[in-house]
This record gives sequence, C-alpha cells and structure tokens, in this order.
Amino acid sequence: MFSVNEVFSDVKQTIQLKVCHVAINLAKVAVVDLVRLEDKKPICKPQVFQFDEFAQYIKDNKLKRTIEMLPKWINFDDEKLIAIGKENWIKKRDKKLKIAGSLLNEETICEYLYGSGVGDQISDLLKSSTKWKKSSNYYRQLNRYITYGCINNALLPFSYENCGSNYFIPEESGEDNVKRGRKTMPAKLDGHPPQLVFSKSPGITNKAKKKIKKIVRAALRRNRKNITARARLMYRRDNECRFEDEKTPYGTNKRLVWDDESQCLSEGQFNYHFQKFITEEDKIKAAKGQIVFDKDHADRSGSTHEFLIGPTELYEIDATVMDIHVRYPYSDNERLAMGRPVLYVVVDVFSTCIVGIYIGFHGPDWIGAAEALVNAFMDKVSFAARYGLEIQPEDWPCFHLCYWINSDNGGEYSLGNISPLLKANLGLQEWTKTRSYMGVAKAVSERKFGVINDSFLHYQPGAVYEVRREEQDSSQNAVWDLDSLYQAVISEVIYYNHTAHREEHHDFKASKLHIGFSPQAIFDYFLEQEMAGGRPTTAEDEGRIRLACLPEAEASVTEQGVRFQGVFYTSPYAKKQKWYFRAKRFGVFNITIKWSRTSGDIIWFQTPGNEVIAFKIKPDKSRRYQR
Repeated sequence: MFSVNEVFSDVKQTIQLKVCHVAINLAKVAVVDLVRLEDKKPICKPQVFQFDEFAQYIKDNKLKRTIEMLPKWINFDDEKLIAIGKENWIKKRDKKLKIAGSLLNEETICEYLYGSGVGDQISDLLKSSTKWKKSSNYYRQLNRYITYGCINNALLPFSYENCGSNYFIPEESGEDNVKRGRKTMPAKLDGHPPQLVFSKSPGITNKAKKKIKKIVRAALRRNRKNITARARLMYRRDNECRFEDEKTPYGTNKRLVWDDESQCLSEGQFNYHFQKFITEEDKIKAAKGQIVFDKDHADRSGSTHEFLIGPTELYEIDATVMDIHVRYPYSDNERLAMGRPVLYVVVDVFSTCIVGIYIGFHGPDWIGAAEALVNAFMDKVSFAARYGLEIQPEDWPCFHLCYWINSDNGGEYSLGNISPLLKANLGLQEWTKTRSYMGVAKAVSERKFGVINDSFLHYQPGAVYEVRREEQDSSQNAVWDLDSLYQAVISEVIYYNHTAHREEHHDFKASKLHIGFSPQAIFDYFLEQEMAGGRPTTAEDEGRIRLACLPEAEASVTEQGVRFQGVFYTSPYAKKQKWYFRAKRFGVFNITIKWSRTSGDIIWFQTPGNEVIAFKIKPDKSRRYQR
C-alpha cells in the first residue's frame, strides 16, 4: 500500500518519484517526477501506475522510500500569511480558485488521472470565462493542485519566494552595467507627476562587492563606532578618488580629485551590500569591544549546573565591598565608623546554597578568601557561637570539602597562594579562574551579593546611598559593629538557604519524594543521593584545613614563648621539644606558622612529622589580646 507524499529515489538521486494521489478502489497510484520540478520545468500531469506495476518498478530500480515535506507555505493559514506580508499571494490564490475551482474536487481529479480526462469540462470553462483563453492554464493549475497535496494553498505562488535573487551581476563595469532600482520617485504633492531619479551611479559588479567585503574586514579590525559611515569613507578613499598633478607658481603639487558620480557607487548601493557582509554581532564588537560583547551581549544558552553531578563538586568564591558602614565597638562616648567591610561569599553552584562567608576590613585579598574557604569547610555551629548567635546543626549543615573551586581573575587569588589547595592537602582537583571582566562566568556567586544587599543591608542605618552635599554622610549613622553585623548576615544566609526557590534544580525523583525547593533542601538531598554524603569534616580537621588555606608568616621563639605580632603563644609541644631552653641558651630563632584574622587566640604550626599543632595565647603575657 502506498500513501501520499512518499518519495522513492535511487542512491544517485537520478530517479525521484513522489506519490501525489492514491486510488485504493482502482488499485492505482499517481506519481510526479521531482527531478523535473527541481530543474524548474513546468509541472506536468502525474504518471499513473497499477499498484503491482509500481511495486515492481521500485524493485527493479532499487529505489528507497523516504517522506517529503511539502513547502512551508502549504500549512499557513490566511492570518499568518497576512502577518508576514503575503496579502498579494492570497489574492492570486483566490483568483485561481474562483476561475478553476470547479475542477478542484476528488471526482474530477480521479476522472482526470484514471478516467477519460476533463477536456469537455475545460472546454465549457473556456467558453464561459473571459480570464483564461488557453486550456493549458487550467491544466497547469490542476497539476499544481494535485502535486502539492490537493489543498487550496497549493495554488499560492510560493515559486516567487526567491524572485529577483538570480539576476546577473557582471564582473566589471561596462556599457550594459545599468543600476537596478526605480526610475522615478513618488510625487511630493497630490496631482503632480512622479519625480525622476537623477542617480547616475553604475550598477554593482562582483569586483565592487569584493572590495566592499575587504573594507568590512578592515573596518572591523579598527574597532570603531559608526562603522558604516567610516567604512564608506574608507571605500571612497581607496577606490573612488585619485591624485592629479596640479601646476602652481611654486611647482607641481598633488591634488585629490574625487571620481565622477557615474563612476561611483551610490550611498544606497554601498550600504545595501555592506550590510550583507556584516552582522549585528560585528557592529557591537566594533563599537564596544570583544570583552564588553562577551560580558553583556553574547548569548548564553547553557550553565555550569548541567555539567555537575551534585553538591560540593564545585564551589564559587567572590568578594565585594558591602554597602554599609560599621561602627567602631571600643568607644563608649563617640560614634566612630571603621569603614565599609569586605564580604567574601562561597557558594555551592549545584544547589546555589551559601556554604561559607567572611567579613573583614582588608582586601579583597587572599587572606579573606582563605578565611571564607575555611568557614565553608568547617562546622557552622561553633562559628555562629563565636559571634554570640546560637544555631542548630540542621540550620546550616554545610561543612564539606569540595572538588573544584571557581573564582575570578583577581590578584587576590594568585597561584602561589592557592597551590597548596591544588595539591594533596585537601584533595581538591582544580582551581579555575574566569576571564577578566567576566563576572557572568561565576554568576551564581555574583547574585548572592544582591541577596544580602537588596534584602537586608540597604534598609539598615549606615547603608551607603547617594547623598546630596548638604545631607549627613552615611558613615555618621553607623550603628552596626562587626559582631552584630556577623549575626545579621549569618541569619540572613540561613534564611536564604531555607526559603529561596530553586525548582529548576529539582528532578522527577526529588519531586516524587517531596523534597523542598530551597537551596538547603536540594543540597542535603542530592549530597546523599549523588555524592554519597560528600566529604564532611570534623573538629580534628581544622588544623589540616587551616594549614592548607591560611597564609604563612614568621614567628619568633623566645624564652618567654612563641611571639607573633607582639602576642605570646605557647604549647606543650614547644616545651617537649625544648624550644624555650634553646632560645634562652642560643638565642631567638624563627619558625613558620599559619595565622587567621578571624581570631588571634590561636596560631598553627606543622611539625617535621606533618602533625598540626595549635599554639594558644599565653595568659600571663598576653591576656589582654584573648577574647
């Protein structure tokens, strides 16, 4: 059995037969030769086969079956055709239907294909119609109707779609190189005759098009605004002017002479062909540069999330100056501002959960980034308690090592500082950096600054905003000290982690199990399902983590203790190794330690046996520095 629109063709495409009509009761099929249609020849009457004859023909010629899609215009309704400006097509189709509509029915088509023909009907139409004087007009529309699916839109003149696109363009200018286009312009006033077009410009040539294409490349390399006007001037200077010798009382000079209009392209000609060789992307790159284009205009069809397996696989870290002034907490009679602190945020890209923060008054620099990473890897209950805030473990259960870290290309993330992380200390696989000025490449962490600023900081005393000269500076309204600001930011982070909606990061299984849409719910569920619980840390891992993350410094071992930045520290390890005796007997010597800006209570030292020792403040010498 055969069906309409089936195509049977050989390997070399020399035979292409399309089934355009099937008469099941007669066991006959009508096919049209597509090779003839591709050669732009008139549509002829379909050829008729018996079912068994056509099947044998397919077998003998080793034809394979495919399906041909009808032209897209066939499926358009009148509203869509009008929307794309094809009203004239509709008028022409309706005109043909009005004249030859009596032939376009199933009974007449069967008689035409399988019976004695429709010559008598067409003769009657010729006698009664004054539009078409030849029978070929009727046969042509009937063949077209059958070939394109026996529907009214088969009579649309879609063959005119590319009309005018195959005109001849000479290689060089000559006598026959006439400029295309209108010869007259519409009259400016009613009743006046049309105005003549006085353009004397020659027609376009292939040589001129090549020159325009060359000018496009040259204009794009210069990266300038108003690229079309500048390219036009470049073209004229290169191709439509010349230097002539001019005699003067002082000798012979070179004079620039522009070519006559009959030898130059018109503005419209140049602009038309120039726009064919340049894209909108090229114009933006020329005007604003490649970096701005990539950052603000380039399409972004994908995201990092689609390449991740689960939480903790990739963390993003970024820093920004907070939009608030912080009060100096050690003055009782004055309101002094310490300035605007820097907020560091570490975000799990898979769940968009904020896993670590740090607030400091330095940087952005590696020290602050290291503190944020330490916070991301460690327990949050003790961290919040340090600033007087009591939380439960389930409020912020993010204390896992990650596999990858992504940051921007700032100097605070220098390779020399992060190299310990990239090695075996914490088992991180890689630290990647985005291109310069490409904040969109780490959009997950960038957006979190907006969460904290827009939902909290901008409504607090001391918030930074644009003020008039006569108004009080926002630093004079600072009421938040560092500890209270930490409490507020921690609470805001926990609120965000448990309330934001991230349904796009869900899957069917999570929805079936009624897992929440919040970043924290997604983090907890997929951490167990996809990452086998991840790599959680314990209190015993703090020394190892700080040793890998924090910056190094030199401390002095004296007979009174280990001195660092004027503070004395001690540890049973130092006494066991007789450091103090050695310092008293042979003099002060230096050791390499790790230190943290979040607290001066402890410094860390790595022994030759790779054990991490914590040195605490010595109470009898430096009690005033202990919190």
